[in-house]
Amino acid sequence: MSALRARLSVILLAVCLLLAGQALTAPQRAAAADPGYLMVHFTGDSATGQMLYVAHSADGLHWNDLNGGAPVLNSTIGTKGVRDPALVRSPDGSKYWIIATDLCIRCGSTYTNGSPNFVVWESTDLVTWSNPWLLGAAGLIPGGKNAWAPEAIWNPETNDYVLYWATNATVNGIFKYRIYSARTTDFHSITTPQIWIDPPGSTPVVDTQMTQVPAGAGPYRYLRVSGDGQNNVEGSNSILGTWTNLGNLSSIGLTGNVVEGPVWMKFQDRDEWALYIDYNNPQGVREYRPILTTNPFDVSTYRLQPSTDYDMGGTAKRHGAILNLTAAEESRVLARWPSTPVQRLQSFNFQD
Repeated sequence: MSALRARLSVILLAVCLLLAGQALTAPQRAAAADPGYLMVHFTGDSATGQMLYVAHSADGLHWNDLNGGAPVLNSTIGTKGVRDPALVRSPDGSKYWIIATDLCIRCGSTYTNGSPNFVVWESTDLVTWSNPWLLGAAGLIPGGKNAWAPEAIWNPETNDYVLYWATNATVNGIFKYRIYSARTTDFHSITTPQIWIDPPGSTPVVDTQMTQVPAGAGPYRYLRVSGDGQNNVEGSNSILGTWTNLGNLSSIGLTGNVVEGPVWMKFQDRDEWALYIDYNNPQGVREYRPILTTNPFDVSTYRLQPSTDYDMGGTAKRHGAILNLTAAEESRVLARWPSTPVQRLQSFNFQD
């Protein structure tokens, strides 16, 4: 009996050692991935190109066109064309707005004869959008002509949104594009526009985009980049306060008017930023491509990514907007506009 008990004890010990060994060597399931990113953009100067398209990225660098690459919104008002969309989320996440340039090149308007208005849509869930309406902008500026490239950001100092854009007007005898700003709570009306960025002399500025930096991440809370021929990068601790020039994109060979539509994006999973640019490459072809940096306040650290490190998807991307998604937002977006990603190899035991 004692011999049988001893034999059973040995077998039990062996089983326990085997299970323990499996527990030590079995790979742990990867943590759930962070939510991804949504891009809203137009594609070009054709009639269908001047509608709004959406794309999704899981990592911020490889993009999949949603809705089968077809547009998700088109304008039925104004010039019936939209470009340069901004995508704005309210601080509590209960509302979203898309504000876009009202311009349809080659289908009724030109770059010199555009619209003084913006086209605006509103949503409460990011996937179902209201009918569009026109928001007057350049008409509120003495002698103002076109209203281009709108952007907006929540300003905690004034408890409303700062809307900013480019308008060409004559000021002090100089006719050129300047960046104007105004305040709004609902994107149905705005305060009297004020000049926000005015480069010296006759130098125009058209595209400006800013982002808020997490507290403690650097010397400034806000960063902006402008398509002003020098592609200047600036920092500030107050949206409507004083801005400090931090350099320009010449450190990576981007000079002159080769850069349009800069768009900031903070990676969800790390302290790294992407600055997407609408770039006119040396072959004369426009392409959207990312610049990466772990220190956006030091322009010398900016790295223009080689084509092997990113994928913009099958649909052309022009001056758009990027939103860091929450898990709930991502679920709604992908349920509404399923993605058809490129086939990739997937790990069997680390499937995330």
